[in-house]
Amino acid sequence: MTIIEIRPHPWGWKVFEAPGVEPVFGNKDQAIYYAEGRASFRRSEIRVLDSNGTVERVIQFDDTRQPYGNA
Repeated sequence: MTIIEIRPHPWGWKVFEAPGVEPVFGNKDQAIYYAEGRASFRRSEIRVLDSNGTVERVIQFDDTRQPYGNA
């Protein structure tokens, strides 16, 4: 399973997929949209973190490329 994290960043929101794959977006919705596009091709989970590092939202994708869980 691939885990993608979205974290606050001084310039906006950083999407961390792997070292070197860390784009930054101006707002959280843009970051989530990008992460959903990356995650939808495999079994994966997107974790949206707040400024304290606490998970505030989880979006999961199954093998059929559909989100499930508490999206």
